[in-house]
Amino acid sequence: MKTIPWTELPEDTSGGPQSTEWNFYRREVGRLLAEGHEGKWVLIKEKEVIGIWDTCDEALAVANGRYLLQPVLVHQILSREPVIHGPIFPHRWRS
Repeated sequence: MKTIPWTELPEDTSGGPQSTEWNFYRREVGRLLAEGHEGKWVLIKEKEVIGIWDTCDEALAVANGRYLLQPVLVHQILSREPVIHGPIFPHRWRS
């Protein structure tokens, strides 16, 4: 699997529901790694780290309990991120 270092994480310029959280994560990941949190799961709401947990399930439980149906980011803190390519749907638009 192809990976990239955290220093090369792309900015989210889409303005989508989690773009604020993702861009905040990009700015904070270096600090989180330096503090020894690699492999743990972070919950971010807007521009605030809500907490860090050992498992994804723990972080999701808090996210669902406090922020149900609100945009948040639950993400594993990694020094190298896997490159994930989304599905490609070939479609010819008709005019």
